Amino acid sequence: MPKNIDDVILPERRRSIRNIPIPEGRRKSDKPSRVSVKKQAPPLDEEEYSPAPPQRLNIPRRQHSSRRRILLAGLAGALILVFAVLSIFNGATLAYTPRSSTLSFDNETHAARKTGETGLLYSIVKLSGDKGVEVTTSGEEEVSRKASGTIIVYNDASTEPQRLIENTRFEAPSGKIYRIAVAIVVPGKKTVGGVSQPGTIEATVLADLAGESYNSGLTDFTVPGLKGTPRYSTVYARSKTPMSGGFVGQEKKVSQADLAKAKSGLQSALSEELLAKAQAEVPTDFILFPSLSSVTFEDLPQTSVSGDKAMANLRGHLYGIMFKRSDLARELSGKKITLSDGEIVDMRDFDGLEIAFAGTAPADLLSVDKIDFKVAGSAVVLWRTDEVALKADLKGKKKSDIPNILKNYPTITSASATVRPFWKSSLPSDPDKITVRELKVQ
Repeated sequence: MPKNIDDVILPERRRSIRNIPIPEGRRKSDKPSRVSVKKQAPPLDEEEYSPAPPQRLNIPRRQHSSRRRILLAGLAGALILVFAVLSIFNGATLAYTPRSSTLSFDNETHAARKTGETGLLYSIVKLSGDKGVEVTTSGEEEVSRKASGTIIVYNDASTEPQRLIENTRFEAPSGKIYRIAVAIVVPGKKTVGGVSQPGTIEATVLADLAGESYNSGLTDFTVPGLKGTPRYSTVYARSKTPMSGGFVGQEKKVSQADLAKAKSGLQSALSEELLAKAQAEVPTDFILFPSLSSVTFEDLPQTSVSGDKAMANLRGHLYGIMFKRSDLARELSGKKITLSDGEIVDMRDFDGLEIAFAGTAPADLLSVDKIDFKVAGSAVVLWRTDEVALKADLKGKKKSDIPNILKNYPTITSASATVRPFWKSSLPSDPDKITVRELKVQ
């Protein structure tokens, strides 16, 4: 039976959120939240391709926190490493200014001895050297020359000095005789460190006869004048230099004026060279004064040079007075300041002093046992601090304890301390890690 349209009943649908009608009022007024409005691009042709627009990367907060924790951990590790390194290289430095005093001298006379138990002692520096210079010759001449050389004479006979007169003979194993030109006094033997040592002195000898047959190398000598006495075997000599220069025959002639001029220049140059060499060889705790030195010269035979030239030769012997620096400083300051037992002073710079022999200089420094010298000028003396004892007193102490410790060191006028690492307030317990440094006195 046909139905009328009014008789058709539509089945009831389930209501869903899509089927809920939006009220008319909210359609116009409500706006979606956090909706970004973008301009629409013009429509593309069907054959065009449009890539997707780049999207912003939103990094989660958890990833930011992880990176921050890693950075903080790295910084903490670096700080720990720095502190560990500083702790390994720990130490301390104490810089101090020593007590000082300026002394003035007005030609005061002082004495020094070569040997003794008290007073100022000195030593003799001995150096020899040869030097030559070319000179112009004029013809030839007949010459007759004796060989010469330097010997060391020994006295192992007794502790008493042995005097040998002028022209004393010295005999070589070959039977050749050589003589000293001036009298000498050989010091007596002495005991050093429980060992007996003969006294010695240097001397120049000349051959008895001229000629090349007396030229010889290093050798030993006896003293014929002592034969038959106990001293014959205990007073003897040995070569220091070869015997040379003996010659008979024709030789190139040099005028006396040219020879004198050449030797004058040689003496000046040789003196400077020997003095410079002696000062270079002096130990650091000793000092050598040029004004307390003497140089003697010995003519050597001239030697031939090609053409009209010849070589004028000279040998120099330097004898210098050498003092121990601390001994000299104590001697010079002894009459100016009062020193307690155990106090030691240093005189770092002697350049401001003029020191010279008092009166006539000794003709032979080797033969005298005492010298007198005078001093003029000014110098600064410094009190020496026992730095080993100071380190022992400082170890393990707090920085605040340093002023009280320094009260026991009157040789120090002021001081400052630095401790490493900076956060420590105490000095290392190991003295080897404490550096004590003396500051220069202004």
